[in-house]
Amino acid sequence: MLNIYSEGKARFYASSQQQESAKTPVFYNPVMKLNRDVAVWIIKTLKPKSLCFGMEASGVRAIRVAIEAGAENIIAYDISKEAFEAMQKNIALNNAGNQVKAVNKDVKELLSEGALYDYVDIDPFGTPVYFAEHAIRALSSNGILAVTATDTSCLCGRFVKACIRKYSSRPLNNEFNKETGIRILVWKMQQIAEKQGKCLIPIFVHSSDHYLRAYLQSVNESNLENMQKQQGFILYCPKCLNRLTSEASFGICCGKPMEYAGPLWLGKLWDEELVKEFDLMPYIQQESRINVPWHFDTHRISKAYGKTSVRHEHILTSLRDKGFKASRTHFKPEGIKTDAEIKNIIALF
Repeated sequence: MLNIYSEGKARFYASSQQQESAKTPVFYNPVMKLNRDVAVWIIKTLKPKSLCFGMEASGVRAIRVAIEAGAENIIAYDISKEAFEAMQKNIALNNAGNQVKAVNKDVKELLSEGALYDYVDIDPFGTPVYFAEHAIRALSSNGILAVTATDTSCLCGRFVKACIRKYSSRPLNNEFNKETGIRILVWKMQQIAEKQGKCLIPIFVHSSDHYLRAYLQSVNESNLENMQKQQGFILYCPKCLNRLTSEASFGICCGKPMEYAGPLWLGKLWDEELVKEFDLMPYIQQESRINVPWHFDTHRISKAYGKTSVRHEHILTSLRDKGFKASRTHFKPEGIKTDAEIKNIIALF
């Protein structure tokens, strides 16, 4: 049974059962609205000319992009016949037939047909790794790959072995684990692209609710060497909370081997020009200007050092007065992103 819903400027039919499973062929998750809001904003801003959306179910993402971003030449596909029929119905309901074409095919099959797209969106349940090779192959020379990962328990360090198996990288289950998870996701996409002689650079990421989301742009392969220089490991001391980047996965702090995450992406996560006008989420504009691959948790610092908590604004102002960059972070309410070291922050407590 299908119910009618609305999101953004779109109206559409989707399954009444709000639980993703084989028995929910036209699944719609309202929690992912922000995910789709950001996708609409990115596409409206960058204006890709040809777009491909995978595992679309109701087709709401593709339809919203057509209506709200004015995009055309959109392919939306799903292997489910029920989802395909619902997409056709929803496209007609929103008068988007001239912009969106529904296709009843498997994601890998469609992306292997040889067509190139300026924007490819992979939004699966779980990891996008299994679809990435085909998605990257279908990217145009400056195309954008958008991927969602809902296996956050893996990427954020709860299931270390699973992350190593799927992403070939070790996570960290600590106070900046979501940012580490995003950096592992970015690195994995870069590794898959590199095997095809392509170079992917992140232009926007965000962590929201139960998922991680990354947008990566294909750039000239002459950038491969520079990309590789921005990959490595994060070393972390759980005792003093010190952290540093390294080309190797080993270091000593407080007399013990440091914990490590990686290999992963250590460079910028956002294109600063792109996010200048972004206002859908707090703090991203500010944190995009601070190029360090972690953030600090003020509650964790208070606990580790037996210090009384200090208001975020006081810490930020004090750090800036001392010449450091400092901002809140969208990754965590208690988080502060700064190029200061842990010793500089402790001094403020």
